[in-house]
Amino acid sequence: MLRSLLISPSERLRSEVEGILPSVPELENVLTLPSYPSTDELLRTIRLRKLDLLLLDVDDFEQARSLITFLDDTVPGLVVITLGSKKNVELLPKLMNLGVRDHLTSPMDAVELAAITRIAVNHLRHHPVVRPRLANLYTFLPAKPGVGTSTIAVSVSCALAEDIGARTLLMDCDLAAGAIQFLLKLGKSASMVDAITHSQNLDEGLWTQMVGRWGKLEVLHAGDLEPPPQIDPADLQRVLAMARAQYGVICADCASSIDPFSTSLMHESNRIFLVTTPEVVPLHLAASRLRRLTELGLEDRVSLLLNRKIRSKFNDTEVARAVGMPITHRFENDYARVTGAILDASPVPKQTNLGQQILDLAHSLVPQIEPKRTVQHRKFLEFFHVPNNAESEAEWRG
Repeated sequence: MLRSLLISPSERLRSEVEGILPSVPELENVLTLPSYPSTDELLRTIRLRKLDLLLLDVDDFEQARSLITFLDDTVPGLVVITLGSKKNVELLPKLMNLGVRDHLTSPMDAVELAAITRIAVNHLRHHPVVRPRLANLYTFLPAKPGVGTSTIAVSVSCALAEDIGARTLLMDCDLAAGAIQFLLKLGKSASMVDAITHSQNLDEGLWTQMVGRWGKLEVLHAGDLEPPPQIDPADLQRVLAMARAQYGVICADCASSIDPFSTSLMHESNRIFLVTTPEVVPLHLAASRLRRLTELGLEDRVSLLLNRKIRSKFNDTEVARAVGMPITHRFENDYARVTGAILDASPVPKQTNLGQQILDLAHSLVPQIEPKRTVQHRKFLEFFHVPNNAESEAEWRG
């Protein structure tokens, strides 16, 4: 069965389509939108609802065209069936040029929609939708409070969103002492605790209302720093599933304690960045954290970040030996720039040495982009032809 989304500002057209859908058992319409969404909202919905097919009203051609073009770039293989309230000969060549194969006009015909759907089912069996990949999760774990982990997490996340263009979520998971709301001057927005509390009712609409924003970066701050006495791991899993379906990268700024909440996050992480400074106490505690992570079976996910690198009696080799693992990234000590960034509620400027070191780490977190699949466009006459079973195996784009 194909999962579909119906988009139509026309109440009459929506009613017609919804009226014939029960006659098409191969099609499950999971959501109807009475207005054209933004491309961002559409991608969220496709990811979360795991859609195979879009039923799209094209009476407002420019709105529809922008969505079709966007889907061609981001969700190759998604079947698009366009809908019109009346026959329009001038519209058909435009749809053909966009690669749209099937167009239905009012009055809607259940038999025709069923035939198109069966062809789509057969095609998707061999050429499934290239679904957007789930986000990688990176946790930032301080060896002790005060080693600059939140500054790094904020600046890396901003670099991912603003400079690299990755769709990024920053989560403040230090529920008892999180500083990200202050660092980015977010004001009123929902928190990580709110998301966990309402996890069973989360959908893309509620999520959009909950997250805070700093430029292109989306943020869930820690809240009122009064964490609930217990957090159900299932609630956290639901929040992470919702987030991973919508973003390219997720960064989580954790507390220094390896408590059950942080442990659950780190078990879900692709990488755990253990942050320390080149001083005796942080190095001792970093080694202790690494031993605990090893006991939890997470050692192979850990990378060591050395912050506030200064000339001291500890060189890189001695830092690595003290902690028990090599240094992955180094960040120089630039107190003035960091203080200025905090006062300005902004990341460390990328024009500085420290900013470039942060940008280097951000670049290492961006998933490799797969090359876009080549799709064969149909000839004009084929646009009006319902293929037989043999023909339906040909490559096509809906």
